Amino acid sequence: MNPTAESTVIGTERLDLHNVAIDEPAAAAGRCGTIHLPTGRVCRATARHADGCDFGPSA
Repeated sequence: MNPTAESTVIGTERLDLHNVAIDEPAAAAGRCGTIHLPTGRVCRATARHADGCDFGPSA
């Protein structure tokens, strides 16, 4: 796992990265990375965003 700016603080490891519904390259780039399973689209919003996901084509 590549550390992100947010994961370098003790106790803030992104546990969601261990989920198969997370796109690892998007998450490594600091994005949410949640995959919409029916369509395969990936959330492009920043990691730990407050609002709903912004799904777009995977990179």
